[in-house]
Amino acid sequence: MTDTAPALIRRLEPQDLPAYKALRDEALERHPESFTSDPRTERIRSPESYLGRLGWSEAMGGTFLLGAWSGNELAGSVACERELMPKVRHRANIVGMYVRERHTRQGIGRQLLGACIGLARQAEGLEMLVLTVTASNERTVRMYERAGFRMYGLLPRAIRIETGPRVRYFDKAHMLLEL
Repeated sequence: MTDTAPALIRRLEPQDLPAYKALRDEALERHPESFTSDPRTERIRSPESYLGRLGWSEAMGGTFLLGAWSGNELAGSVACERELMPKVRHRANIVGMYVRERHTRQGIGRQLLGACIGLARQAEGLEMLVLTVTASNERTVRMYERAGFRMYGLLPRAIRIETGPRVRYFDKAHMLLEL
């Protein structure tokens, strides 16, 4: 796709969940090394099962799902999930970052991440964002570093993928951003 117009970034709403579910299923299927969720298990979930990820009932903020729209198509998404227990409510996890391949290299990932960080900064008492990223995905690691994240650890063999008799492992880099 050659359209380089900026994507519209906004919080997803309940009516967006079917588009989000389709995007998420695509991400899990196309890039199993990037996500801890299993595509077969997640495929059977309903779009409504992601309502909690929207975070609309979260009084303190810090839980939300952002989408990047290119025209009428959901081109990418990222979620921020705030910890629930009182001792760790100062942290939130960035999860599920994905941009459809035909929309990559247009800055949509950077736009999503920037909007995510901006909205997280508005959440009451939120001090830190954490994420994991497949360590071999150097382009994505660099994007997070440019946004201010730093690596604080590496979990070797964090993802195990079986394809017939073949087993592959992928390391996960753990990164954080202090808000």
